[in-house]
Amino acid sequence: MDLSRAGAPHVASSHRQASDVPTPDAPALAGGLDLPYLVYGTLRPGGSNAALVERHGGVHAGSLTLGGYAMYEAPAGYPYIVPRSTAGAITLDVLVPPAGAGAQESLRADLDTLEGFEVGGRLNHYERVAVSFPDPATGSVRWGWLYVAGPGALIDGLAQIESGDWFAR
Repeated sequence: MDLSRAGAPHVASSHRQASDVPTPDAPALAGGLDLPYLVYGTLRPGGSNAALVERHGGVHAGSLTLGGYAMYEAPAGYPYIVPRSTAGAITLDVLVPPAGAGAQESLRADLDTLEGFEVGGRLNHYERVAVSFPDPATGSVRWGWLYVAGPGALIDGLAQIESGDWFAR
């Protein structure tokens, strides 16, 4: 599903402004364990960290293109994305967490650790933000989690991945 022409998604964060997409209130960072994660790099199927998803029982459930972000390649071999109103689009996969609360908590903890995210952290490499997006399976607008570059990410001087697709760089 191509969202690059549908306008920017609603992001519940200081990083972005709300779009014209009507959405319910954003989930709290401590909640939303059953919400999907929107992954764009090493967690995508075929990526070097995709096994982490499978180990927890998560399932990849479709792909989409999301406008309003720029993607950059970090020297350590993973991407950062940054909200940009003038940016193109990025390719994402929807990761549906497992059904059980314990498995959801374990997946969340491992994803946050992998992404260098801590709630309230001042130098996070990534921030976990809630975004609304049209679900590629149903077309309905729903909330999901997206990791964007945080204050600990050094973006200046990094090469932008113009295609917005980590695997096509």
